[in-house]
Amino acid sequence: MPSKDKGSEKKSPSEKLAPMEFNERVSRLLMVCIDGMCKLIPEKGTLHSNLKKLGEVVKKATRPKPITGLAREIDDFFIRLHLENRFRETKNEMVKQIVLDLTETIQQIGGTTGDFDEKMGASIQRLQSSGSIEDILTLKDGIINEIKAVQLSSQSLKNELNEYRKTTQSLSSQLEQTEAKALVDTLTNVLNRNAYNLKITQMMRDYSRLKEAFCLLVVDVDHFKKFNDNYGHKAGDRVLRSVADSIQGSLRASDLVFRYGGEEFVVILSGIQLEDALKLADKVRARVERDYYVDSENRQLKVTVSVGVSCVKDGDTELTLFERADRALYAAKNNGRNRVESEE
Repeated sequence: MPSKDKGSEKKSPSEKLAPMEFNERVSRLLMVCIDGMCKLIPEKGTLHSNLKKLGEVVKKATRPKPITGLAREIDDFFIRLHLENRFRETKNEMVKQIVLDLTETIQQIGGTTGDFDEKMGASIQRLQSSGSIEDILTLKDGIINEIKAVQLSSQSLKNELNEYRKTTQSLSSQLEQTEAKALVDTLTNVLNRNAYNLKITQMMRDYSRLKEAFCLLVVDVDHFKKFNDNYGHKAGDRVLRSVADSIQGSLRASDLVFRYGGEEFVVILSGIQLEDALKLADKVRARVERDYYVDSENRQLKVTVSVGVSCVKDGDTELTLFERADRALYAAKNNGRNRVESEE
């Protein structure tokens, strides 16, 4: 049997790398796995704490470079999984709140009925013991007023229950659809249009019931077409990802970013008024401008965004709120781009 030529033997990928480079790659892979697991497990647990400590040790020992290749793919996987889990919790809260509100309404109906029964019983007793026509007529007027009050209350509650029926039917339909669809945009690793449609329905409902303030940002990349035309679609995709990262990095933990379509993103800012929403919007704008994108040929590409802002108000629908923010966006475009405009 002929012997093998040692020079012709194939080396494994790890043998082809210098020890230092191999260690750096392993440390990058380890770091993204640690960070990814930390996103998915409870922060209060000992495992989370131990993983964070391990991550700090790895960082200090190896100082890994920015993630690329397989490490980037693993990091993307954990980011998407974390977002989906977070949004699943949001859906569960939506359903729970509807059930709680419905229970409260039913309790109100029961309370009204019981109160009416008590008052009617008292009126009957008074009628039985009444000795004058004046007393009887007075009791009669009181009974009529009570009946009218119950009718008005019952009609109001009936209307409210009818609204619940419509809302739950719509929500059930959307929940069924989202269970079968992805909720995260695979290019930019932010929530997608399906997730936005579900979330904005919940936000509008909460505002109608509880008056919980929130604002909408519509963010659009300025002159995006030129990136695709001048540098290719891959460069355009990288610009979108860079913008999404910059937006996400500018916001509070409670805020949600959605890729609405193409180069347009929508941000839902919860529990906020217009003045603070404008400050956050300008923070997003400035962050995108500062975080310039470097393409594959090491060219610095200046990326800016225009932002439209609007806050929910009485009488709004999902469409009217979005349309106001969208008009504000176009005002920002028309006024020179790389700016923030609002419409109340």
